[in-house]
Amino acid sequence: MRPVASKQSMDGLFTTSSDMTIPFSLLCGYSLHMMHASIQHSEFYHAYKVTTADLNRYGIMHGGRLLTLCDEVGYIAARKHADGDCLTRAVHQAQFHHAVQAGDEITFHARVGLTGHSSLWVFVEIINTKDGRHIMDAVFVYVAIDESLHVRQVPAIHAETDEEKQLQSRLKRIREAFSRV
Repeated sequence: MRPVASKQSMDGLFTTSSDMTIPFSLLCGYSLHMMHASIQHSEFYHAYKVTTADLNRYGIMHGGRLLTLCDEVGYIAARKHADGDCLTRAVHQAQFHHAVQAGDEITFHARVGLTGHSSLWVFVEIINTKDGRHIMDAVFVYVAIDESLHVRQVPAIHAETDEEKQLQSRLKRIREAFSRV
């Protein structure tokens, strides 16, 4: 039986309803200093060279392949912030802006821009390294899980720069629209 935390002491220990004292880091999988983290802390970049195996019959990169790679890169940013495993919950506003061809080098940039109790909203964008064109962007929602596949709490995310605050605002609007559905 997993104890339920009822109160936290100043030294980072929780006293449970059965009067057991447990370090907070064991309960939640992260230390007290990680209760709030910056968006920058969650950032992840990945360079990728497009091969002929990535192409569809029109000679451009298959959209499904781009989405798969975005999901994998977004997962790494979510996992980094959550300090543990996550599952993909949803994909919002995936937009393809320019085609990609074999030999193109593209860079994926993912960052957690918003968190809920257990959810992580990750913005992923792809840029063509050669000419700087914006290839694609999407919002992926992940949920943090423990070893038993139960949801678990994640640290809050903090926007520091104006760009991060704009991203967080955008993600909040998407989350609000999604919650009304």
